[in-house]
Amino acid sequence: MRAWSAVFTLFLLLLFAPVESVIAAGSPPVVDAGPNKVLAFPAKDLTLFGHAADSENDPLKVAWTMTSGPAPVKFSAPWALATTVTFATTGLYTFQLAVNDGTSVVTRSVTVTVNHASSQTAFYVDPTYAGTGNGTAAAPWTSFEDGNPNQTAQWNAINGALASNDVIIYFSARKAGSDTAEEIVGTVNVKRTDRSSHRLTLDGMSKYNTNDANPSWSDYAGTSKMRLRGNRTNGSPIYFSLGWYDGDPYFKQYNGGQGGKLDYVTMRGFEVTGIAGRITWGGSYSVLEYIWSHDVLDEGAAVQLAAAVTDYPNCVDMGKSHDITMRNILVERVIGEGLYIAGTYLLTRYGGCPSYGNTHSDILIENNTIRYAGQNGGEGDGIDLKAGLLNVTVRNNVVQNPYGHALVAEGVFSGRTNYLIEGNRFFDGTRNGMMLIGQNGTVLRNNVVYNMAAAGIRSDSDGGYGCSNIEMYNNTIYNSKGGGVSINATDGIKVSNNLVFGNSSGGNSAGSSNISSDYNLWVPSKATWSEGPHSIIQTTTAGITVSPASGDFHLVFGSPAVDKGANLSATGFETAFDGIFRPQGAAWDIGAYEFGTSPSTPSSPTNLHVVSGN
Repeated sequence: MRAWSAVFTLFLLLLFAPVESVIAAGSPPVVDAGPNKVLAFPAKDLTLFGHAADSENDPLKVAWTMTSGPAPVKFSAPWALATTVTFATTGLYTFQLAVNDGTSVVTRSVTVTVNHASSQTAFYVDPTYAGTGNGTAAAPWTSFEDGNPNQTAQWNAINGALASNDVIIYFSARKAGSDTAEEIVGTVNVKRTDRSSHRLTLDGMSKYNTNDANPSWSDYAGTSKMRLRGNRTNGSPIYFSLGWYDGDPYFKQYNGGQGGKLDYVTMRGFEVTGIAGRITWGGSYSVLEYIWSHDVLDEGAAVQLAAAVTDYPNCVDMGKSHDITMRNILVERVIGEGLYIAGTYLLTRYGGCPSYGNTHSDILIENNTIRYAGQNGGEGDGIDLKAGLLNVTVRNNVVQNPYGHALVAEGVFSGRTNYLIEGNRFFDGTRNGMMLIGQNGTVLRNNVVYNMAAAGIRSDSDGGYGCSNIEMYNNTIYNSKGGGVSINATDGIKVSNNLVFGNSSGGNSAGSSNISSDYNLWVPSKATWSEGPHSIIQTTTAGITVSPASGDFHLVFGSPAVDKGANLSATGFETAFDGIFRPQGAAWDIGAYEFGTSPSTPSSPTNLHVVSGN
């Protein structure tokens, strides 16, 4: 995660300082900072989801700041509505979300209470404990897999505790005698029946039992995680190793009638592998983080958020979820997709329920790495965003060698998608770097896409669901065999400051309108649409970036991309792929990187009307 503190604080003071007020032209944006939240250690990261809408569709600048708290925090992206905040100290914190539409600044606040780990009711699991377990630190449970003889009693105790308090289940991350992972063979099936807002956390990374004969638990900061090895020996169709099934009646009959949306659940720090070694879950205020999913041999996708509705023609409502975080997950060599965020499908012939409408919302997918999705069969998209999802942020992810698209997004049935896809590295895939369908209000910026077998970035339609209102800024696209950028069935797209070089062609367009394209660098040829007067077209890829063949796309001294871009700060960002502020020189650079090494600070805005609130 990129940390932002002193320099960005100075930037925010300049950008959102109360200046001489004027009457705003038009209505100020409508803003909220989300509900107040609670975090308990050992988890240190929390997601803030803000919302902002402007009736005039003015471009919006966003800034999160901490206005009170006992210690400094770190933001992953204080310039975006969805950001991770990392805490080092317990206490009460207040954060302010400021949104600037160019004439007005609207502020809203949210509080976060960070509690000690000891504030939670704790249970313990250690498969190699030599005694008889009861779930306490002194006598941890030795079995926790689905079907173990104590399962009902275990979950009765957990649900009873959840009725009055947050609960954490510590799984020993390593063995007592060696720094190697403990292992459970089978499924850890979350059977939460309590429906309170108390959080249930399953933690396989933070503690370990140092003595199997006389248990003593210590904090753990190593790399081992409790290993969950999938199998299918119990004969029931429970095709996952961690999580729970959705509310589909077919699956609930095999799970004691349980399943569906379980809110306020965190699963963190597990190694998941083997036959059917996948993760499935669904619910609001859910967090999946620090997971290692690898070498999954059967069933996919490897990591799957449950759908909101069953497939056509039944279309049973299983419930919409919101406030969903997938963070710091490593997926390697699996069957099917890497990260699969189900909603529904666009068309009935695929099993979709268009009449159901849009599905889940407020989703953060950040700092994940997916390698060789689909290597063991199935569809191999790295990140698959199904239809109906709203307010999705995909940030700072790496997708390498997908056996499909690096990212595919099916968009919405109505309204705006409000997708932000920024700071990702997608490469060496068998299809498109990004495949966009049904988008309306999606921003792609500071992404690096290279060595794709099809297009670097492609927009298109399916069954009449085309794209509109896409913004594509400061991306670097290299060596895509299907062209750099392919714009199809799209009405309204802005293409600026993109470095598109060394591809089979610049790109093409079909069935599209209102393409605004300028300040791009095309090598060796531009795309087929009309280009503005500030774009550059040259024939050689030499002298632009350090080493495109090895994936180093930093600009070199004298690069034609340096100081040739447009100032896009009004669109809501002023940083490059690696966090450097723009500009470093006389003007913005073209592409995902900015040539330079030291942060710079933008000038103070003027003519703002400040509107504050809680």
